[in-house]
Amino acid sequence: MTIRSKVRFLMKNNHIVKDAFILSAGLGKRLLPYTKYNPKPLVPINEKPMIEYILDALFDIRIRNIYINTYYLSDQIEKYFQTKGLTNVHIKVENELLDTGGGVKSGLGEEYSDPIFIINCDALVLQNYSRLLSELRDNFIPNDMDAILALSKVSDAIGYSGSGDFYLGKNNILESEKEISSKYVFMGISILNPITLRLTDKKNFSLIEIWEKLIFDKKCYGRMYYNKWCHTGTSQSLDYADKFFREQN
Repeated sequence: MTIRSKVRFLMKNNHIVKDAFILSAGLGKRLLPYTKYNPKPLVPINEKPMIEYILDALFDIRIRNIYINTYYLSDQIEKYFQTKGLTNVHIKVENELLDTGGGVKSGLGEEYSDPIFIINCDALVLQNYSRLLSELRDNFIPNDMDAILALSKVSDAIGYSGSGDFYLGKNNILESEKEISSKYVFMGISILNPITLRLTDKKNFSLIEIWEKLIFDKKCYGRMYYNKWCHTGTSQSLDYADKFFREQN
């Protein structure tokens, strides 16, 4: 067995990625009027809060702790989880918007150092969500990687209006080619070594800043996912997801 194979074997059996952070602090303006009185994570899809689809997938793969940051209508999110009685869900209330990177850095604190799932609360995989998370975790090799991102084809990304985010290079290393169109879409699901958040002294910053540094150092990888998924950040994609899950019943 090669060293790489041994690392993969240990990863699959020890699951070094044991926690998850769900980014939930956004204002959800593109989801108006749904978010006028509800924070985006609690907007219902087929009568079930959006965030519960993510939680179900995380519970399926036996995630240990789940951190959720919140800002807009944070009292509703706190009350919602108080009624659930989930001792492994930790709500992190922001007093100001810190963007994605700043939110994770503040929510985890300086001492947290284990690789962790980072998931956008509006990243909704329509089928086999837990399998995607499990495969992403199994393919994260800490000695080689500081981040691994779930990617899809543009045509599979419901609610995405761009031309792609990343080019997937040799050995699944991400590249941000300037001369060519981006090939694949970031699905809002990743695993990150949180120590990399110390690469900036900023309080308010995007995870994109960290990924760009890791891409330059060849430490940011991607994994393709070939089924449909929804970026439920718009009312159109939300309606698509709602219709999809209703038809599954």
